[in-house]
Amino acid sequence: MYDRPMPPDATETKRRLMAAAIEEFARYGLAGARVDRIAETASANKRSIYMHFGAKEELFDLVVAETMSELARAVVIDATDLPRYAAELFDRLERRPQVRRLYLWAGLERQRPVDAEVAEYRRNVAAIAAEQEAGRVRADIPAVELMAMVIALVMSWDTASWSLKALGEETGAQAADRGAAVSAAVAGLIRPA
Repeated sequence: MYDRPMPPDATETKRRLMAAAIEEFARYGLAGARVDRIAETASANKRSIYMHFGAKEELFDLVVAETMSELARAVVIDATDLPRYAAELFDRLERRPQVRRLYLWAGLERQRPVDAEVAEYRRNVAAIAAEQEAGRVRADIPAVELMAMVIALVMSWDTASWSLKALGEETGAQAADRGAAVSAAVAGLIRPA
């Protein structure tokens, strides 16, 4: 009836390639990542990367979009409680540091918007603007800038100089302490004037 063997299911290969690509791009960024290493880590061949995902740049953009979408699904903004949102976002990034590094690499190497991320930010900014209109969040800073500031506070330790981080190690501050500090800073930032 059907003589030819069925082609193998590519789903598992694609999953392994995506997992390997996340780690590779998080470690080396777009410029330093190597397709050979991704293929080797995924126990696949280079051709399968190009076949499933296209060029290295396209794979990087897909990895960034997927990880940012996953983050947005895992930590949903609640504009009525931005300090809690910031703390949850911080905690999630502590558990998934490769997502944080991908975010930073994308900002350095792919200075262009990612459609999925834009859509998520649009919803977040609209939620903040609604809270501003209701008078529960300060309105003297535009909602889009306030969103950027909240994210900057969440990422502040990652973008701090290594010298400043060394001082933090001397004081024995832990990630949990930094998460609480981020939450407190956001609370102060958004307080209506």
